[in-house]
Amino acid sequence: MIEKILGNYISFIRSFETLLKDKYKQDINPCSFSRTFFERIGSIDGIEYYFHGSGCTARRDDVIYAYDISLNEIQFSQWELNELIRTHPEYQKLNYSDDYIAYELFQLINKDVLNWLILEGIDGKSFGCVFKSYRVIQESFFD
Repeated sequence: MIEKILGNYISFIRSFETLLKDKYKQDINPCSFSRTFFERIGSIDGIEYYFHGSGCTARRDDVIYAYDISLNEIQFSQWELNELIRTHPEYQKLNYSDDYIAYELFQLINKDVLNWLILEGIDGKSFGCVFKSYRVIQESFFD
């Protein structure tokens, strides 16, 4: 079920980005042009959004979709995925533990669908910390 949840999460993010790209006639990720072409806080097509740093928190029907973007790669922490599950009427009934979610995400790393997000310092050296953050490296897996 985590695969289905993650697939829906990615689909929502890409659909939301497409709405913004179409409205503002841009062909780059909205995180890249949010400061220039539109307010960082707003709404579009029933989705309230707030761009922050390298990411965005979007809310539709009280369901929270929080994520980060690096170039065109979706990145998320386990906390951000937990927020989606916690606020989604269908997913919250599953009562998944943090450990179960972490295990399922690790299985997707083993399938080369996700990868760890390694944080780097200013000088380009890795801090060596993972913080249960992930990078989506194979979106086609969810199609």
